[in-house]
Amino acid sequence: MITRHHITLSLICSLIAGLAIVPWDLFLLILLAAGTCIGVILPDIQMKAPKRITALTPAWMITRFARLICVPVICSSYRLIPGIDAPQCDKRLTHSVPGILFMFLIIAGIQYGIVLFLGASPQFASAPLLLAGILLGLCLHLAEDLCTRKGITPLYPFSTLRLSGTIRPCDTRDGRIRQFSIQHGLVLAGFVGLRIAGLISEREITLAALLGLILCTGLMGICSSVKVADDDEPQQVPPGGISGSAA
Repeated sequence: MITRHHITLSLICSLIAGLAIVPWDLFLLILLAAGTCIGVILPDIQMKAPKRITALTPAWMITRFARLICVPVICSSYRLIPGIDAPQCDKRLTHSVPGILFMFLIIAGIQYGIVLFLGASPQFASAPLLLAGILLGLCLHLAEDLCTRKGITPLYPFSTLRLSGTIRPCDTRDGRIRQFSIQHGLVLAGFVGLRIAGLISEREITLAALLGLILCTGLMGICSSVKVADDDEPQQVPPGGISGSAA
């Protein structure tokens, strides 16, 4: 999907999760949402650099971290496994379950190193929540790109099995992504309504939020007619990237 689609859908999902975890702390809610936005942007290593400073510039800088730091580490790790060939120019590296787990571990390691270097401090008490948001965003990126025609290869480079839907993100005549935003918003509104009405107990809130996220992603998959195919063609990252990071 295009960057703005990723951010819009993931922000709503982060609010569903945040209102279950830290409902009364605005700072922590914003921190979780920020982490989710970072995580949902990271995999798009094919994003093209904006010609001028725009709202997409911070997003492009986030993808450069993945392209210049995470991807070389991922490829070096894969080279240790006999028979595995994973070129750095293949965007399937970051659009797979092993890829997002690698990126999460790299970021977690960097954050842990910073904490060790600077010493334990109350300022770092909320750091795990930022990491949780990043992990949520990474997972949502796969769920959202799963709905597009290019899809994802969830087990790459160990398998070229591809899951893809029927959405063309740049096709303005296709209203399904707008429909997803409405669906997500309704799930969020329903969750908030249940909380305000006191119809779910504190012990049930986390489960309700999880079910809400599953409903959001599940409806996207159903509406996108997801299918399974084999994809052994590399998805090369052009030198200049792809404008808007459509997937």
